[in-house]
Amino acid sequence: MGLGGYLAWTAVAREIVQSGKAKKLLPCEVHGGQYLKIVESEIWKNNPYITTDYEQYKNGNAQPLQLNNPIANYCKKDTPTRAYHRYDKHIIEQICEFYGLENPLLKCELFFSKDECSNVNRVVSELDKNFITIEPESKTNYTRNRVYPFDKWQKIVNSLSKKVQVVQIGRKGSRPLENTVNLLGHTSFREAALLIGKSRIFLSSEGGLTHASTTTDTPALVVLTGYQHEKMVAYPQNINVDISSHGPCGLKQECPECRQDSIRHDWREIVNIVEKKLCL
Repeated sequence: MGLGGYLAWTAVAREIVQSGKAKKLLPCEVHGGQYLKIVESEIWKNNPYITTDYEQYKNGNAQPLQLNNPIANYCKKDTPTRAYHRYDKHIIEQICEFYGLENPLLKCELFFSKDECSNVNRVVSELDKNFITIEPESKTNYTRNRVYPFDKWQKIVNSLSKKVQVVQIGRKGSRPLENTVNLLGHTSFREAALLIGKSRIFLSSEGGLTHASTTTDTPALVVLTGYQHEKMVAYPQNINVDISSHGPCGLKQECPECRQDSIRHDWREIVNIVEKKLCL
């Protein structure tokens, strides 16, 4: 499970605790029906709903939050070539359904430290008062079919950068866009989420940082392909640009239809949406 998956569970944890079903939750995986493995992640840092202290679980002050529970998993069948998803509801809604919770708030949770806030404030102090953030890369180790073409992101940036400062965030070693402030590798994942919150809008394809963007009040413009269904991954507070003509295909190998959709899509639609949203 990636950081985006863990972020979805932060929303579930909030809903469980606020409903009174538990005081604290211990993120874990259960193996062999008995072995409980505690799952450590930067995503849980400072989270008041979550603990990774096994003693709290032993003392009855924390309930297990089983991240690998197959009943709560939106992926109902996983083969070497395709993932078969349940997509009638958002991922968060599907997991909450297992816990008997209805109508959860579709918003993930990150609780930032003073040091993280100070680090990001230093970065922001060197940027324009109004700026936007972008992450054009998509992880391809599981599937390539969420990718929006890099050359189209470049055209989008070329157009928008004439009117507003564009800041690129993401992992060190990612491909840099021209006409941006390059902050690749300059922030942690959590700090990148906080930086998104300081920007006017965040642009990306579906991925970890689009989940993280919901922890702030900044909207994200998210490009969705035919790999996943919009109902399953789209947050209502975001601007979701669905370019699919098919699907959800769930294919791990390259999908010709996903590829054609990305080739056919007019990148100017994204520019127009951003300009209208920001009154540029």
